[in-house]
Amino acid sequence: MGGSCCKDENQETNKEIRNAPYKPIYSHAENMPPRSPQTKSNQEIRTHLLQPTMSIQNQQVQIPVIHNGLVKEMLGKLGEYQIPQSITNEGLEVTPPIQFDDGSVYVGGLKNDFFQGYGEIYWDDGTHYCGLFNKGSKSGHGRLIYTDGDAYEGEWLDDRQHGRGKYWYSDGGIYDGRFLNDLKHGFGKEILANGETYEGDFYNGTRHGKGKLIMADVVFEGQFENGLMVDGEYRWNDGRRYKGQIKGTKIHGHGEFWFPDGRYYIGNWVEDQKEGQGEFHYSDGSIYVGTWKENKQNGYGKFTNKNGDVINGIWVDGTIAK
Repeated sequence: MGGSCCKDENQETNKEIRNAPYKPIYSHAENMPPRSPQTKSNQEIRTHLLQPTMSIQNQQVQIPVIHNGLVKEMLGKLGEYQIPQSITNEGLEVTPPIQFDDGSVYVGGLKNDFFQGYGEIYWDDGTHYCGLFNKGSKSGHGRLIYTDGDAYEGEWLDDRQHGRGKYWYSDGGIYDGRFLNDLKHGFGKEILANGETYEGDFYNGTRHGKGKLIMADVVFEGQFENGLMVDGEYRWNDGRRYKGQIKGTKIHGHGEFWFPDGRYYIGNWVEDQKEGQGEFHYSDGSIYVGTWKENKQNGYGKFTNKNGDVINGIWVDGTIAK
């Protein structure tokens, strides 16, 4: 096969390779943040900070009216807290509303001057908890709505989200799954405000382990480490597909990329570009095997056309040089 014929055919095909429209894969899908960005953290609203030796005021205290607009909005979304049928304050002292020096108000069960059984706390900034207590701490099932409009409902242990629960973010995001010490931990599903969905494993608040991330135009399924994708498969809505290694937010390492028209590449990648050794299979049956740099054939390579004719040589920016 003549050199000029091969050059023209390959130039046209390489143009298709370079212009193949694939976007950075990870886009803006980041982990839904843990509870830390809240205005008032769980650490600051530990119920055990309301001292068990309570000074109950003589005057009558009314249950506060919630004026915080964000809290009221979340209350309207969630509806009235449904007290589990297993919860009972039988055998406990049930106190009328009592107020503490920080302005918070408690109403519910008491035992040995500790919150016990079912109760509710109203903080002066609008934060509101209703649910179970054990020896003064939120333990068991309960719901907490934060002053910034976020909310958690589920299992608690010693004032921490611990066990199965559901977390609503004021921006519309939702997490439903396992918690450990106030952090997403174990299996869960989160839906971000932009509609992106992750379902899989979490570790200490971040995506870690096996998971599936659904974005607007692509689905990733594979392994995550410290919140980032490291190995797995992408499937775009237009039919493109990639399977292999990833670094940070980009294709990086060894992987295979398939195009809808039948072309595919197997080899090394560096930050979303073909680089190093790899082979490209064209839809007409032609194959290039050799070196790549910045998404183009660069260095020594072998091109075999659909008729079996072979050209070996040095390539520069996608064109055979000699």
